[in-house]
Amino acid sequence: MGSRGSAVSTARRRRPADPPFPKTPMIAPHDLGRGRLEEGIPNGRPQKVLRIDASGAPPTLIGRLLVGSYITGQDQVLVTARGGLTNSQRKEVRRVVERLLGMSVVGESAAVVEVQNFIDPSKYELPRLLHRVVEMLREELQICRAALGGDTAAPLGRIEGIEEEVDQLYLLMARQLLLSSDNPQIARDIDVVSHHYQIGSRLVVKVLEVTGDLIHGIGTDLEQNLPGLLRMPHPLTRELVARVRRLEDVLTRTMDAFAALSVVEANATLNRIAEALPKDTFLGQLIARRAPDHRTAVAAQRIVCNLVMALEMLVIANEVTINRCVEPETVALTGTRVPLGPRSGARSPPLAHPTVLAPHA
Repeated sequence: MGSRGSAVSTARRRRPADPPFPKTPMIAPHDLGRGRLEEGIPNGRPQKVLRIDASGAPPTLIGRLLVGSYITGQDQVLVTARGGLTNSQRKEVRRVVERLLGMSVVGESAAVVEVQNFIDPSKYELPRLLHRVVEMLREELQICRAALGGDTAAPLGRIEGIEEEVDQLYLLMARQLLLSSDNPQIARDIDVVSHHYQIGSRLVVKVLEVTGDLIHGIGTDLEQNLPGLLRMPHPLTRELVARVRRLEDVLTRTMDAFAALSVVEANATLNRIAEALPKDTFLGQLIARRAPDHRTAVAAQRIVCNLVMALEMLVIANEVTINRCVEPETVALTGTRVPLGPRSGARSPPLAHPTVLAPHA
């Protein structure tokens, strides 16, 4: 007995120290996306750890995988390559890390770049992040409207920075929502408790991100072609200004309806979009005939196209609101009726003008 105990003690004393990184699966580029992940326990704290074999992978693929790792909730990513990572691969890793909230490079050698995600997925309530994104999109539209109205001091250059922040918040919201689907505490902390709500909210945040891309495209065309656009006949520029203003109003009403769970307002907004789309098609044709030159005509038509596509994206958000009003969780919150106005006791604040939430007579 004594010798056996001594042997066990000696074996325990001689046990090798824990490796600096947990043993995680090495995923080749052609195997990525198949969910081959496993838990690691660095420093005694459970973390999701992903190891990527980037041997021969183009830098763009590595960048997109890092974004994917962020959204899917990986805490630690080890990017490696046989023979070492190339300079272009390292540059892409750092480019992506710099644009993601809470992501940092914490270690680097010839063989590996270690990336850590420090963002707390439960820190920010989703309604407040949505509110911030809508505010920024409206600011972009107001800048565009001012420029088309002849304000030469309109800060079109600001749109680029605003759009970068919109993209950052989109990725943060997507990460929060995906993690909340596996962790009820995170779901409660961000105020998205229903699984159905998590799915719908994920769709809405994507709608806002794409809408932001379209508005950014409008801003870019204005910045590059404003003198020519301002030489168009005044009725055409006024029509463009009116449509930018309308998109801002539709965006506001759409997200107010989503925040307050107003099926009546969502329905009214869908009707307004359906009425507007054919008129926008006619405007694009009119611009093609009356613009002062080809370059201006193309830029103006792109602006109209982006405005139309943004309205079509907002159709999706309003449909999510209407569907949410008849989901079992909503019926349980509101009784057996479909809610026609603001939800009683809702935590989510209206995103803009509360007067638009009242049911129509």
